[in-house]
Order: sequence, then C-alpha cells, then structure tokens
Amino acid sequence: MRPRGIFWPGVAGIASGALMLVALVVTYGNSPDYEGRNGLRETVEFYRDAGNRDLTEAMALVMLAAGLLFLFFLAALARVTASRSSLVLVGGILFVALTMIATIAGAIYAITASHTEAFVVTPGTGTVALLLLDVSYAGTVAAMVGAAVLLFAVWRASRTTGAVPQWLAWFGFVIAVLCLAGPFSAWLTVLLMALWTVLAGVVLVLRPPTEA
Repeated sequence: MRPRGIFWPGVAGIASGALMLVALVVTYGNSPDYEGRNGLRETVEFYRDAGNRDLTEAMALVMLAAGLLFLFFLAALARVTASRSSLVLVGGILFVALTMIATIAGAIYAITASHTEAFVVTPGTGTVALLLLDVSYAGTVAAMVGAAVLLFAVWRASRTTGAVPQWLAWFGFVIAVLCLAGPFSAWLTVLLMALWTVLAGVVLVLRPPTEA
C-alpha cells in the first residue's frame, strides 16, 4: 500500500535538498581558509568585507529554510518506511536540529558584526570567529550521525518491504558508511545528503497515491 499525501512533501524534499546544495556550494566557495598558517588574518579580512558578511547571513537563512522543508518531507518519508519510521524520524530530526545549530554557529559572527555597532572585526574578535567555525563544522559532523541513522533505516526498510527503490536505498547506504569517517568526510557527506534528499523527493512526487 502506498500512503496518500506524499506529493507535496516530495516537492518539499526536492526544494530542501536543492536549497541545501546551493547554500553549501556557495558557502564552500566563499569562506575563509581559517585552518592555514595565516588563518586568523584571512578570517579577519574575510569578515571585514560587508559583502562576505551579507552572503554568509543569506546562506544561513537558506539553510534554515531548507531544514524546515526537510521536516515536512521527513514526515512523509517516515510514513513510506513504516517498518522503520521511528528510526527515520529520530535520525532526520537529529540531522535537522544539528544542521541548524551548525548553521547558526557558522553565521553568528557575521550577523553580529553586521548588525551590532559595538562589535568590531579585529584580530581580537577574530579568534571568536575561528572558534565558531570549528563549532559549526563539529555540528555538521554530529548532524551526519543523525543522517546516517535515517539512511540506514531507509536502506533496511527497502530490503524488507521495498519501501523505496533499491538504487536510492543503496545510495543512502553508501552515504551512511561514508559518515563513519566523521570529521574527515562531513564536508562531502552533507553535500551527498542534500543530493539524496532531492532524489528521494523526486521518488515521492512520482509515486502514485493509494487508491481509495
């Protein structure tokens, strides 16, 4: 039996994944190299540019919107994978919550510098930015643990009930395995998770509803 009401959640999944991809690609292409020898200097120069701060803030809003859309998509995905719905929900909610925390941590310095006159971008405050960027990446690593729970649950449901196409389940399985590399792979797996979300949304959109 195929559950009703999955078309719009599928659209939400496509939109969520697409917004995540846009935000992540833009952020990766427009961020300071804070881990290098001149990390502090480059970070300060980056945040002194009002355009960089505005773009960081805009991409944070895009990511937060993607997270809200993902929750709408997640409810339908849990219905489709009924045998593993609890794990899908737990993993998905953990993924969204930690992704939002990571997003806020990564953008709060730029937002504060742009909207608070008493806060000035200097080498002294730049160390705060370095800390927040590390916290942001740590949040992404933790978020991918939640994503791995969701993806393993979807894979298992597909093996036992055929809840989703096998190609989508195995793609998710590969992403989940890559998540085990933790801090070494989170930058990549979050991109793959966004792509998986788009594909899963397409699957829901194309899936016919249960006949009355």
